[in-house]
Amino acid sequence: MTDFFYLKKYLREHKYYHFEEKIVLELESHPDYPSLAAIVDVLNYYDIENIAARIDQSDLMNLPKTYLSVFSTHTGNEIVYTKKTGNDFEIQFANGFVQKLSRAKYLEGWNGMIVAIEENENSTKEQKSIISGNIGLFLIGTICFALFHVYWLNSSNPILPICHALTAIAGLLISVFLVREDLGFQDDSISKICHATKKTSCKEVLSSNNAKVFGNLKLSDISLIYFSVLTAFSTFTLIQDTAFVYSCLALLSIPVLLYSLFAQYFIVKKWCILCLGIASVLAMQIALILIYGFDNFSFLEHLKNTATFFAILILSTIVWMELKSLIRNNLIYKNSELKYHQLKRKYPVFKGLLSDDQSVNTHTLDRLEAITIGSENAPVTLYAVLSASCGHCHKAYENLIKLLAKNEEQVNVKLIFNVNIDNYNNPYNGIYQQIMNYYLLGDYSRVTTALQDWHIQRVTLEDWKSKWKFKQSEQASVIIQDQYNWCLENKVFHTPAIILNGQLLPKEYDVNELNFFIERLIEEKNLVF
Repeated sequence: MTDFFYLKKYLREHKYYHFEEKIVLELESHPDYPSLAAIVDVLNYYDIENIAARIDQSDLMNLPKTYLSVFSTHTGNEIVYTKKTGNDFEIQFANGFVQKLSRAKYLEGWNGMIVAIEENENSTKEQKSIISGNIGLFLIGTICFALFHVYWLNSSNPILPICHALTAIAGLLISVFLVREDLGFQDDSISKICHATKKTSCKEVLSSNNAKVFGNLKLSDISLIYFSVLTAFSTFTLIQDTAFVYSCLALLSIPVLLYSLFAQYFIVKKWCILCLGIASVLAMQIALILIYGFDNFSFLEHLKNTATFFAILILSTIVWMELKSLIRNNLIYKNSELKYHQLKRKYPVFKGLLSDDQSVNTHTLDRLEAITIGSENAPVTLYAVLSASCGHCHKAYENLIKLLAKNEEQVNVKLIFNVNIDNYNNPYNGIYQQIMNYYLLGDYSRVTTALQDWHIQRVTLEDWKSKWKFKQSEQASVIIQDQYNWCLENKVFHTPAIILNGQLLPKEYDVNELNFFIERLIEEKNLVF
């Protein structure tokens, strides 16, 4: 899986924080991934204003300060984050590698293609940054409270208790990153640390058999559980009550520490930076116990605390393993979802599902009088079967308008109203009748505005009727009734329904996903003609 450092950085820079993960998911499932065209399609999919163009070198300095460009390397063309710094350039690759280049060197590798996006004006506050900042402040506050509590409990001799608590907290924080890395969560900074050199790879160490203890229980799990319980004990107990426990744990950690180092150096032959961090914490705890000494310990006196610690440790292990299973299942689901999107967005799969879906009589459909939105000469025509009383039709119509906006010359939409005009008890019948009146009068501006008010602005029925005064039209009623009868004859009973090339759009696809197939559909149309 690509890390997309360049894209994530560019999106954050332009305040698209909540789109970041969605865009990466859509990009990986795009049929043309990886390519600049795939990025543009996904940006369009999420209505992010962008421009993709081939720029002459003479216009280079007129470009924005940052943008995405295509840069040639010894491995081929790569999409990179590009930042202008005076007369020099800084580029970042998908794996996070940053390179600084002179103008001449950049021009040697740049092929002239760029993609630039507008800043997210709807992001009035830096949402993700604020959340991250709040989490950071909460974490710092919690650590400060814990250390103050340790000092308060052990005020007569606070140095060793505070030092021990600090090592426990450090071990817990490292363990969190260790488990995240093991589970497969992507973290830009940690990934850089874990792959600092050719000899370091947290992933290889954590995925090796040597990292497993029993079944699904791994050293990373033990580390998280151990330091979690240890942090709680360090914060809420007196050092003299738990010193024996810490001494036993320090002794028990020695073989674990040595085994970890041995496995990394001699077996896996890779170093895990996070594992080395844990080893360092354990070594410091052993050193602290040696400094404190063992003289004052009474086995019987501290047996209760020792039993309590290990009981909590076992209970925490059971709880964590259940929680870890849920997290893994969620990750598996997300991965399956990604593969599902990758599969269904392959054009042959789309065509196969389309051809297998319900077909309709296109000869009678083409003869129906229908409101047309978009260019009459567009090569791709979509029929949208709508009902004014259908809540889902609002979103379908809105997506159709967005699709048209992105493909003005390539697509048009013809509206089929699945409305029984003879049903006088339906208060919504007058909506499409009045819109059809405007269409027959040639007042296309009112047609689109009235449709927008109902389906996109979603004004109330009373407000809509008040704004668009209803006038009875026999011709409009006949046209809509013909459309309704066609729906009955072709067994199109549900709305919204999208018809493409005489087939109903499969339920696996949303209207806006047609963006991924427009070019291929146009190519097929051109071949026919």
